[in-house]
Amino acid sequence: MNNPAVVSSWRQLLSQATQLASHTSRSYRLSVLIAGIIYALCYCTILLLMLDKPTPKQLSLLVLLSLFESINFFAICHLLIRPYLKLILLPQGRYGTNLLGFLLFSFIVGQLLMLSSYAFSGPIPPDDLNLRQMSFGSATERQVHLSMSDPVLLIVGGVNQTIACWIWSLAYVLWHSQAARRQMQLQVHQAQLQQLTNQLNPHFLFNALNSIRALIFEDQLKAADAVTRLSELFRVHLQAHLRPLSTLADEWQLASHYLEIEQIRFEQRLRIETDFADNLWQQQLPTLSLLTLVENAIKHGIAQCPQGGVIQISSQATPDGWQLSVCNTCPEQPAKTTAGTGTGLANTRHRLQLMSGRNQLVATRQPQQFCLSMELYHELENADC
Repeated sequence: MNNPAVVSSWRQLLSQATQLASHTSRSYRLSVLIAGIIYALCYCTILLLMLDKPTPKQLSLLVLLSLFESINFFAICHLLIRPYLKLILLPQGRYGTNLLGFLLFSFIVGQLLMLSSYAFSGPIPPDDLNLRQMSFGSATERQVHLSMSDPVLLIVGGVNQTIACWIWSLAYVLWHSQAARRQMQLQVHQAQLQQLTNQLNPHFLFNALNSIRALIFEDQLKAADAVTRLSELFRVHLQAHLRPLSTLADEWQLASHYLEIEQIRFEQRLRIETDFADNLWQQQLPTLSLLTLVENAIKHGIAQCPQGGVIQISSQATPDGWQLSVCNTCPEQPAKTTAGTGTGLANTRHRLQLMSGRNQLVATRQPQQFCLSMELYHELENADC
């Protein structure tokens, strides 16, 4: 009588294997395609060298047989070997009895591959292409004839197919290990991004409260309005769940709320100009990074100019990615009292580099204008193999 728990476990394993076979990455599919072409070419070349002056009919049969062998081999490895590796051997990590079980399983798969090849080549007439009888030698040496019966051919071919499965498995394990290492590095980077993003919460709150504190002594009604806008800003901010990465649209929504608060404080001294490319709103950048650049423009630029100034925010596409810039009016000689800790900009620069080593934060200074530009590059999608 079948054990229901065992039956349920096997059904779950079969379901996972089926799902796994239908979900592959683009890099995996491309690698299998290239390997399949190389396999077919090598197989056809080896058989071609075994024939003496092959006829056109034999050549067409060789090509057909090579294509079948390649498709059959990689399909079986994908449908049987790969699920075994990913669901049983690699997760458990014990390469003792599990490895012996895999060797036995791969031997069975090798025999299955050989049986399918034998069934496919069976209808081919021996006069057209006979791989059971081969001759070795040269014109000056004695010819050696090799003839194999069907059982011997199946056993020898099955062993060869098993060895080929082992080579494929070793290549896939190395591939999977590299992918797992890259995935782990990505998770570490995301954790670092999250930690740095969380660090900006008290940094932003500190700056916003300082702005409201300055308003209290100037205009209490404006200070109360600023507190209301600050609460609205945090409401929007918390609803975004504070992901390490946000879209440009979400970042601008947060920054615009902050600018509304500062607009109450500076009134006509603060003017905002924007020029956003419409096709970049969904591009990703570190959360709170635009807000950090805007804060820097207010604190070290507009606040230091008695006549006020302009903050220009723009985004544009570049050949390798896109650029987000924040420029502000600034005094010719920065006051020593405005020198901050640099936490916000250092944090943003670090998070940009965690996204991609090519990303950078560039600062440029012109007479009475200071610009900070985030240059972000497109990265290849990381997917499971």
